Amino acid sequence: MNVLEINKKKIGEINPTYFIAEAGLNHNGQIDIAKKMIDNAHNAGADAIKFQTYKSENFLSESSEYFDFFKNVELTYDDFENLKHYADERGITFLSTPFDFQSADFLEKIGVSAFKIASSDLTNIPLIEHIAKMNLPMIISTGLGTLDEIDESVKACNSVGNEKIAILHCVADYPANPENVNLDALITMKNKYQVPIGYSDNGESTIVDEVAVSLGADIIEKHFTLDKKMEGPDHSFSILPSDMKQLIAKFRLIKKMKGHGGKIPNDSEKNNKIAIRKSITCSKFIKNGENLSINNIAIKRPGNGIEPKFWSEVIGKKAIRDIDKDELINWDDIL
Repeated sequence: MNVLEINKKKIGEINPTYFIAEAGLNHNGQIDIAKKMIDNAHNAGADAIKFQTYKSENFLSESSEYFDFFKNVELTYDDFENLKHYADERGITFLSTPFDFQSADFLEKIGVSAFKIASSDLTNIPLIEHIAKMNLPMIISTGLGTLDEIDESVKACNSVGNEKIAILHCVADYPANPENVNLDALITMKNKYQVPIGYSDNGESTIVDEVAVSLGADIIEKHFTLDKKMEGPDHSFSILPSDMKQLIAKFRLIKKMKGHGGKIPNDSEKNNKIAIRKSITCSKFIKNGENLSINNIAIKRPGNGIEPKFWSEVIGKKAIRDIDKDELINWDDIL
């Protein structure tokens, strides 16, 4: 599998799950709220915070029923440059999703470490190719997508020489019902594309994210807010900073719990081997010269004698010394 690197953090394989705190539009168009979100995402342990950068006129028809909403929460390019510097100072990676060509060019200009492609632009091949030419890492969301459509977006990146890709499974429903998230798609996508795979969560449940990480998600992106009661479409299903901190801690534990995948004893197990395993012992006193049989030997703890798998080889052997009841039998004791 390819390993992606964003701002000196490696994503994929054995590396910790990369957590993106999705600020989205939950700043409600106010830069002071956006800065507080950066502070809270950093304090919660998120690797990155992601916004949405756009000019409403460039990606929405003015007749759209959503135009006024997007326009009312639109931050200026100067605001985003300010937020990029602020995130750098706080030590958290600034990411943003461009919704149009102009915004993509602007984000490259201010030095973003990677680009996030929204699910709504999965089939926007011209925009994907334009961004891919910048040769920065690209995280592609796939809500509403099919494997054929993902193939097309990946090929668009590869065609201009950009193979620094991660793909996020996503359900384009707000909020997404846990019963509909189809998390096994993570496995399908990981096997097919051999790149870091993650889950972009549009739901309130946290067990979905925990299961995603247990299935091997290399990235989790989750909406968060400072107050679930704030006005706006995403606040109600977004996670609070305190809960986000706990969730990230669980991800770190899950990653450790998954381990390396090899079936070998760990160090703590080895310390218990003698106490847990069993050995061939005497069930009664055996005199020197007496043959061992099912009538005078047994299998009991502890496990630092002859292993039970050698039972048939021990039967019929002759004791070459007196062996007391419950004493372990060693190879040197029999002939």
